Amino acid sequence: MGVSPSPVHVFLSIDAALPAVPAAVVLAVVGYAVTHVAIKYSRDAFVARGLSGRDLLKPWTDRAVPECMGLPAAAAYLFMLVLLVPVRYLGAETAQDPGELAAYLSALLSMHAGMLLGFVDDVLDVRWRYKLPIPFLASIPMLVVYIAAGGATSVVVPAFPPFLRDVLGTSVDFGVLYYCYMLMLATFCTNCINILAGINGVEVGQAIVIALSVCINDLLYLDVRGAVRGVFEQDEELKRTALTDVERRHLFSLNMLIPFVGVSAALLAWNRWPARVFVGDTYCYFAGMVLAAAGILGHYSKTLLLFFAPQVFNFVLSAPQLFAIVPCPRHRVPRFDDGALVPSCVYMHNSSPLAHGIVAVLEALRLVRSIRTDDGRVVGTTNFTLLNALLVLRGVRPQCIAPLNPPEKNKDPIIPVRRTADSPKITEHDLWRMVMGVQVLASLGAFAIRYWLAELIFP
Repeated sequence: MGVSPSPVHVFLSIDAALPAVPAAVVLAVVGYAVTHVAIKYSRDAFVARGLSGRDLLKPWTDRAVPECMGLPAAAAYLFMLVLLVPVRYLGAETAQDPGELAAYLSALLSMHAGMLLGFVDDVLDVRWRYKLPIPFLASIPMLVVYIAAGGATSVVVPAFPPFLRDVLGTSVDFGVLYYCYMLMLATFCTNCINILAGINGVEVGQAIVIALSVCINDLLYLDVRGAVRGVFEQDEELKRTALTDVERRHLFSLNMLIPFVGVSAALLAWNRWPARVFVGDTYCYFAGMVLAAAGILGHYSKTLLLFFAPQVFNFVLSAPQLFAIVPCPRHRVPRFDDGALVPSCVYMHNSSPLAHGIVAVLEALRLVRSIRTDDGRVVGTTNFTLLNALLVLRGVRPQCIAPLNPPEKNKDPIIPVRRTADSPKITEHDLWRMVMGVQVLASLGAFAIRYWLAELIFP
C-alpha cells in the first residue's frame, strides 16, 4: 500500500505548481475566523455609536441591528492580503516581475479607497451626485499600473457577420476609450451590488457567487492537474514550473479572491436571514472594488462583465427610476405583508407619456405590474428592481390599501400595498434563494458564452 502524502508535502506540492494558492486558502480560513470574531465583539460598539437601523421587512421587532458591519470584514480582508505579500513576492523562488507587485499594491490602495467611500456614505449618507465620481479616483492607481504594464486596449472583431472583419480587420484598438471603459467598469462594479440590495444576505451572497465563479475561471487557465499530480509524487526536490503571462495574471486574481470568499462567508453567516447585522454600503463598495481590481489587473474585464449579468440587468431595469423618468422612492425594496413579501409600488401621478410607455413595455414583459383605478387608468407601478421583478414573475400581485390620491409635494411617493388573496406566499428567505439561483444560472451562462459561444464568434 502506498504511503499517504503528509499535509506539509501536499502544501508544498500545490505551492510549487500554483504559487501562494495554499497560503491564500489558509488565509481565507484565518480571515473567516478573524471576521467572525471581529463582528461578534464590535457590533455592540457600532450600535452604541448610533450606527444601527431597523429591518424594514421585520415589523414585529424594534431591535436595533448594527450597520456598517462590512467594515470589520473589509479590514480583515485587507490584513490578509498584506500577510500574503511576503509569501508571494519575497524569496528567489517566488519573486516575480516587480510590475506584478506594483499591481498588487495598487489594488490594495483602490480597495482601501472603496472601503473608505462606503463607510463615509454609511455615516454621512452622501448624495449620489457627489459620491458617483469617487470610484473614478479610486480606480486611478489600478489604471496607471495597467497602462504602465502595457495592457491591451484592442478588442477582437467577431467573425459573424463576415463583413465586420472585411471592414474593420480582426481587431480594433480603442486606445484611450478602452481606459474609459475600464473606469466605467470599476464604477459600475462599485455601485451595482449596492443597487441590487434590500433583503438579508443578498449583497454578500451575490458577491460570493461572482467571486467563486471567477475563481473557477482562473483555475481553468492554471495547471491544476500538475498540482494534483505533484501531491502523489514523492520527489524530494519540488521544482516550480515556469508560468506564462496568462497563467500569472489568473494566479494573481485567484490569490486575491480566495481570501475574499473566506471573509465574505463569515459576514454572510451574520447577515443571512434573519440578519443579526447589516453590511452597509461599506461592504457593497468594497466588494465591487475587489472584483473590479481582479478583473482589470487580471486582464479579463470583459469576462468579468459576463458574471455581472444579473447586476447589469438590474441596472438597466432600474435606469428609468435612477434617471428620474419614473418616480423613484427612497426605498424600493419589497414590502412585508402577513409573513410574505409583496412588490413595493410607487405613484405615477403627472408622469410623462414616456414613463407610461416604459411601464407598458415592462408590464408586457411581466417585469412590473401597474396599479390602476377602477376606470383602468394607470396611477402607479411596482418599483423597477430585480427583486420586485422576481416577485411579479412568480405571480405575486400587489393590491392598494389606501385611496389612490396624488402624494403631497416632497413626500415619498410610496403606494401602501398588500398581497392579493390568490398570490403565492414568498418569504424573504425564499426570495434570497431565487436571487442566488439567478446568479448561479448567470454564471453558468457566462461560462457557456466564454468557452463555447466565443469560440464560434471569435474563431
